[in-house]
Amino acid sequence: MTVRRLYVPDLPETGGAVTLAEGPSRHVRVLRLRAGDEVVLFDGKGRAAPAQLQSIGDQVVCQAEPPKLAEPRRTRVVLMLAVPKGSKLDDCVRMATELGVDEVALMHTERTVPRWDAGRERSRIDRLTRIASEAAAQCERNDVPLVHGPQSCSAWVEAMPEDAAGVVFWARAQGALALDGTPEQVWCAIGPEGGFTDVEVALFERAGFGVASLGTQVLRVETAVPAALAIVRDRLELL
Repeated sequence: MTVRRLYVPDLPETGGAVTLAEGPSRHVRVLRLRAGDEVVLFDGKGRAAPAQLQSIGDQVVCQAEPPKLAEPRRTRVVLMLAVPKGSKLDDCVRMATELGVDEVALMHTERTVPRWDAGRERSRIDRLTRIASEAAAQCERNDVPLVHGPQSCSAWVEAMPEDAAGVVFWARAQGALALDGTPEQVWCAIGPEGGFTDVEVALFERAGFGVASLGTQVLRVETAVPAALAIVRDRLELL
């Protein structure tokens, strides 16, 4: 039987009783788990703890072992994503989590259509974090990607660490992705439905980003995200 994984952001250092929040509790009930069943609790920061369900009532309580830290990956991957329309963002965050992204840095670009209301930004980020935590549980990750609210391309470029490698995937590019050495981080930029403008691509190039192609076809953003991340992941595994 598959051991179910449940997201608990604050695992006790020495183990012990853990009361699950509403989301994981609902998951336990939907799966029809019972007291005595084994589960794994993970905190989204790289730690996980085996646990046993103790009671399933108004509150779901587990007895957890002390959490252990998983081995960190060599290279962090940051997805710089122009905010897409509708529910596409949910799908992009879910797929980015499954493909190992460490952070999602949302962007406003010249051709970005959605514009977030500042008053609702926190609730939107919280919702995307829940989607990422559910995807992490499903794909057996112990960490959950950080999701950052939208900023301009130039703001994210300025925030990028000096030791990071950058790549912008552009529909009009000709060459394939090339990574030199073993970078500490890779920042991967994917544009909106209408693509990056020439001015924005030039901004990335001045900041040292490589420009790479995803093939001869123009892809939808929800297709471009997994395609680009699969290429990045493949290149990193070859280094």
